[in-house]
Amino acid sequence: MGSEGPLRELVRDHAMAIGAELSEVIDGGAIACVVADADALGKGADVIGRARSPLLVVTAESEVPAAVWPLALEAGARAVIALPGSSEELLSCLAELARPRTASLLLGVVGGSGGAGASSFAARLAAAFRSHGPVTLIDADPLGGGLDLLVEAPATAGISWAETTGLGPDDGEALREGLPAVDEVHLLVAQEGLGPDRSAVSRVLSALSPLGGTVVVDLSSEMVPTAAEHLDRLLVIVPATDHAVRSAARRLRAWQLPEGLAQVVVRRSGALHGREVCEDLALPLAATFHDSSRGTVPLLDVRRRGADRAARNLAAALSAEVHS
Repeated sequence: MGSEGPLRELVRDHAMAIGAELSEVIDGGAIACVVADADALGKGADVIGRARSPLLVVTAESEVPAAVWPLALEAGARAVIALPGSSEELLSCLAELARPRTASLLLGVVGGSGGAGASSFAARLAAAFRSHGPVTLIDADPLGGGLDLLVEAPATAGISWAETTGLGPDDGEALREGLPAVDEVHLLVAQEGLGPDRSAVSRVLSALSPLGGTVVVDLSSEMVPTAAEHLDRLLVIVPATDHAVRSAARRLRAWQLPEGLAQVVVRRSGALHGREVCEDLALPLAATFHDSSRGTVPLLDVRRRGADRAARNLAAALSAEVHS
């Protein structure tokens, strides 16, 4: 962490708030993460590297100095946080990193290109997980992606993104119980308002992660880096065309994801084979699917074949992986 002082005390207070402890020892015991003072980041890079734990960088400046970003990137930091202004972000990060990783299965779904069909597949995947326990489907588009319209959810009362302000790490149960449900799937959407900002997405995922069951997050491209630190898997939907593969490659480079997080779901709507798509993107294949029949409603209309069958097979494989 660096020398004693107000910044160190702030970090200690945040750790205590989630029931964790700030310690100098990084070579033994259960380590949720390493927190480094930005001023000491360059000097302590060798120690940070030996820790082999997620890294958070903090600074007492009102804004993160430009010189800190390349150092943090080189060290593999998950976040660079200015304190006390971004205290909520630090609390969310610490709570997420300290949680038991087997508590819930958090899955992100994102299009590798525009019009990939990510929202539709996210809804079908949520439907497939209903037999594996509680399911929450989240529309994480800042502009309000309209996932509720896609699944033809009725206009019912319940918590929307506007009501998640002030949500804490221990409020997950109340959040899930307050969400409207469509065919046994809890749904968090914008309704008539705007969608979430980055801090709202972090708060919600941190709150839902200890509850068990499955959380499926329909992500816009710009939300991927924020959600990545919470996810167990990111499923990138890529149509089997050259254009879509090139677009997905650009997005993957921009996201700078942790190794092993992303897998490809190939939408078989073009000339490429699923194997070719995965080879070009250097990612493993999670599933392939043909488009479902026109007029079918994701989540409500479940079919034996097509995207629904791919979602069921994927749900079974991911569930078995978690419980193995």
